Amino acid sequence: MSNTMAMTESPKAILHTLVNADGSATYTAANNGCQIIAGVNYPVEVPYRSDEIPESTFIQVNLRPHNGVGMVKERHVEELIMRTLQTVVLGDETPRTMLQITLQVVSVESDESLPGGVKGGGQGETYLDVLTSALNASILGCLDAGVQMKAVAGAALVGISQDGRLIAGPSVVQRKKCTSLHVFAFTSDGKTVLMESEGKCSVGDWKQAQQVARSAVLGTVNKQHNGDVAMNGTNTSSEYSGLGVLDVIRKALEARVIKDGGQRHESQD
Repeated sequence: MSNTMAMTESPKAILHTLVNADGSATYTAANNGCQIIAGVNYPVEVPYRSDEIPESTFIQVNLRPHNGVGMVKERHVEELIMRTLQTVVLGDETPRTMLQITLQVVSVESDESLPGGVKGGGQGETYLDVLTSALNASILGCLDAGVQMKAVAGAALVGISQDGRLIAGPSVVQRKKCTSLHVFAFTSDGKTVLMESEGKCSVGDWKQAQQVARSAVLGTVNKQHNGDVAMNGTNTSSEYSGLGVLDVIRKALEARVIKDGGQRHESQD
C-alpha cells in the first residue's frame, strides 16, 4: 500500500479560551473538522472520599456531545482519555487530589453538498474522530493548567479507504467510504500511548496506518536532518506532509507565552 492522502490543512489550537478555569484550550481538527473546548481544573479536592487515591491523582473526564446528552459512546471516550492521561500525568506529584477535565464538542464536520447532508458526531457515527480531538484538547488544557506531565502526547486519525489508500485526518465523507479507521497517540519521544480501531483490515495495513499516524503526530519532531520523515527506520516523506499535532501544540504554547509576556509588559508600563 503506497498511496497516502495527507491532510490539506493542519489542526488548530488556542490556549486559555475560558476565563473561569485553571486551564483551557480549543482544538479544531484538520480541515475544519471536530472542534472541542477543554476546561481543566487542577488540583482540586476529590468530591468523594472513595475516589481518593493516596499515592496519585484522581483523573475525571466529562465529555459533552455536540447535541443531546452523553451516552455509551461518550462514556467510552472518557475512559480512553482517562487511561491515556494516566500514562503521561505525574500523578504522584499531587496525591489525594483530582484533575478535572470537561470537554465540550462545539461543532462537528458536515457536508451539505450531499443529499440530506452528511454530519459526524451522531450516536450512530464513529467515535474515533471525537476521541482524537478530545484527547488533543485535553493535553492542551492540561498544559495550560500547569499539570505536571512526563511527556506531551498527541493523537491522529487515519482511515483506510476501499481502494487501499491511507488517509490522514479523513473527512466525514471520506470516513463513510473507509473500510477501517484507526486512532494512535504518541508522546514526543515516539512512545505509543493509545491504539483504537474499528472496521476490518490486515495486520500489514494496520502497521502502515500506525506509521502514517506517527508522522501526522510527530511532524517535524520526527524529521531527520535531510528533511525526510523517519518511521521505523525508513524514509517515507511521501507519506505525510504538513504540521504535526505536536507542532501545533508547541506553536499554541509559544503563542500563549508571547501573549503573557506582552500583558506583563503592559502592566509594568
